[in-house]
Amino acid sequence: MNERASPWWYRRRGTLLGVIYGAGFLFGNMTFGGPAREPADVVWGERLAGDAGAIALLWAAFACALLAWLLRASGTAYLRRDVVFAADVQRDRLVVAGPFRYLRNPLYVGNLFLALAIALLAPPLGFAIILGGNVLWAVFVAAEEARELAHHYGDAYAAFRAAVPAFVPRLTPASVAGSVAVAPAWRPALLGEAFCLALALAIVPLALYGHAGLPAFWAIAGAAFLVFSVAGWSAGRARGD
Repeated sequence: MNERASPWWYRRRGTLLGVIYGAGFLFGNMTFGGPAREPADVVWGERLAGDAGAIALLWAAFACALLAWLLRASGTAYLRRDVVFAADVQRDRLVVAGPFRYLRNPLYVGNLFLALAIALLAPPLGFAIILGGNVLWAVFVAAEEARELAHHYGDAYAAFRAAVPAFVPRLTPASVAGSVAVAPAWRPALLGEAFCLALALAIVPLALYGHAGLPAFWAIAGAAFLVFSVAGWSAGRARGD
């Protein structure tokens, strides 16, 4: 059975995410002749509780990045990385196991927590662009996958969609007839999604030392970005993207 290719914007969804983050920091940091823009954690944290408020928001960003890592790794462990990062919507099996028994899109919910962590490091306008852009991105990408899976799996996917929420987890695990049992592959998933963990670790020096922790933040975040960019490029070449 020949499957149609996914739309261009789905195939370039990683690039679109990069554009969203880039736009957030670019426009968020535009001064228009005024004073330099402070990050949202400083602006809002100090307004609420002074220096302690800013530190508290940095630890909140750390927690969001850590949760993003765990959510994305749990989804990747059951789907496998070749499915998660494939250019087109994958239809080889309907997985309702692990986190997919509670949530249809654990990877995209993980993306939203990562976006929240990064957005707190941008000025308030950048925060709005990054978080709002990521919400729209997740909704459109999840909807495209839902259309394809509904067409491919019919009643089984309809049952999955009826039983399991898209973005807000249910409290008890669901079982769906027609889905497959899957053994998770945790090690490659945890390593493959470790950029979120690296970002969480990069935030720690900022939370502990403030501006003095910036060199450590950029060293950790920059190294992680370089490593995972090269890994993604290599994987794309191997797939022929």
